[in-house]
Amino acid sequence: MRDLSDKELFDIVREGNTQAFSVLFDRYADILLSFVLKRIGSITDAEDILQEVFTSLWNRRYKIEIEESIYPYLFKAAKYEVIDWMARDQKRISYFERLVFPLTNEPVGASNSDEKLMVKELSFLLDNEVAKMPSTMQSAFNLSRIEGLSIKEIAFRLSISEQTVKNNISLALSRLKLKAK
Repeated sequence: MRDLSDKELFDIVREGNTQAFSVLFDRYADILLSFVLKRIGSITDAEDILQEVFTSLWNRRYKIEIEESIYPYLFKAAKYEVIDWMARDQKRISYFERLVFPLTNEPVGASNSDEKLMVKELSFLLDNEVAKMPSTMQSAFNLSRIEGLSIKEIAFRLSISEQTVKNNISLALSRLKLKAK
């Protein structure tokens, strides 16, 4: 089965043959994983995206038409999954920023001591959670949220890639979000 062309294999996949699907997966998984990983920098997320691409391929196998190679379809699907992942990642960061930023300053409408006390306690809990983070994550988060540096400035200062900075900030925000629940 490994000697078959993509077109021949995909015709068999269309019939529901999981062995042919495995051959296609083995043929393209590494190159697609490499492509995705270079763009997002997280092996876990890259593997999730790869799984989404192949799950979509399986689920849409009756609708997909290929000429010779399935690679252009898989490459395009991976590209769009990366774009979707980046958009979701930015939304997560933006959402949590709205939750965390008001806590760093005196609350605008906090006129009574109960509100001030609640803000102070929540700030204390968040500071403790930040202190528990790995050093790179903590540094990226503090440089971004406390000092207001851009992703590019943080990457330069910490000597890491911009994507690593984004990933660390996103993970930090996810941790804080879980702790805030």
